[in-house]
Amino acid sequence: MINSLTGLRFFAAAAIVLTHSQMPNLIPEGTFTAFTLTGAVPLFFALSGFVLAINAPKYASTIDFYVARVARIWPAHIAAVAFLFFIFWPYSISLLQGADNQRHALLNILLLQAWSPNLATYYSLNAPAWSVSVELFFYLAFPAVLVLLSRQTWLRAGLLFIGAAVAVHLIQRKFPSLDPNWLGYINPLVNLPTFALGVAAGMTFLKQPTTRPNSTLLQLGALALACVANVAFTQLAQRMPPGGLAYFVQVTGPVPFYVALIYVLAAFDGGLSRVLAKRPMTFLGEISYSLYLFHQLIFRWHSGKTWALPTWVQVLIVWALSLAIAAASYLVIERLTRAAIKAGWRALQRPVMRSALEQGRSPAE
Repeated sequence: MINSLTGLRFFAAAAIVLTHSQMPNLIPEGTFTAFTLTGAVPLFFALSGFVLAINAPKYASTIDFYVARVARIWPAHIAAVAFLFFIFWPYSISLLQGADNQRHALLNILLLQAWSPNLATYYSLNAPAWSVSVELFFYLAFPAVLVLLSRQTWLRAGLLFIGAAVAVHLIQRKFPSLDPNWLGYINPLVNLPTFALGVAAGMTFLKQPTTRPNSTLLQLGALALACVANVAFTQLAQRMPPGGLAYFVQVTGPVPFYVALIYVLAAFDGGLSRVLAKRPMTFLGEISYSLYLFHQLIFRWHSGKTWALPTWVQVLIVWALSLAIAAASYLVIERLTRAAIKAGWRALQRPVMRSALEQGRSPAE
């Protein structure tokens, strides 16, 4: 992993935390209307594609890749669901009462909730986990995306991106009652081109010389363009008729600029990448996944209580709690369970490899 991109992950997660901070007793609603802070989610998707592409050669097989990715995302997801039931007990037991709630919970635990156009399903239990459901789909699709982009990489990735916008528009016209938030923002297939653009950038990065030219100005320019694009597409979407296409334009429109930022941070050495690569920043980036999963649960817990404290103190408290729990989750759950799952998988492979070697054939056959 490129350290500067690990540091970038924290700022993406922090943008989502700021979005969900806009609630009673914290930050006033509408504080960040000039920006679409939820644009950090497609930034995560593009970053995921980039990182997977540059690390693809290290996996011995497709199944090794899948095991590693499940080990990466599933344990912390389950821990966040368990945390939800713990801090909201006994109310939380009602989330499992009735056939509908049980179906929502099952889809959430299996990370399939984003495929449902029903808000009660895709935002069930721990709402931010919908994007992890999308990530799981990306992992499954990754080998096919690599093959698709093996030729005419940028042309095909660009056509996928444009095709997604056209498809959202046509589906919206054909099914006007379809949830526009799901159609233009949540839908895994609509998000796939964002992931593919990240993969394309990663494949391009692998073909470049290993030397990294120094250009702080280029990095700052890429960051400025990404921020300006976020504001510009936010304004454009607000002038469009409400619907799935407006959601797509607002949240996903700036993605090419996010991809450019990711590439410049990885391919060039500059002041911005050096700051992001500092150890405190990379640690914050490492805990960003757990921060993303746990923060809204803490905010919901906070909103259910009465606090005789100044607002700014309450904001500091929920942020400190979110970061502390995220750090604990990363150190105790993410790292340990990931290592355990990988070790268990290697242990299962040994008899197969031994048998194959004894029979004089390759273990991969």
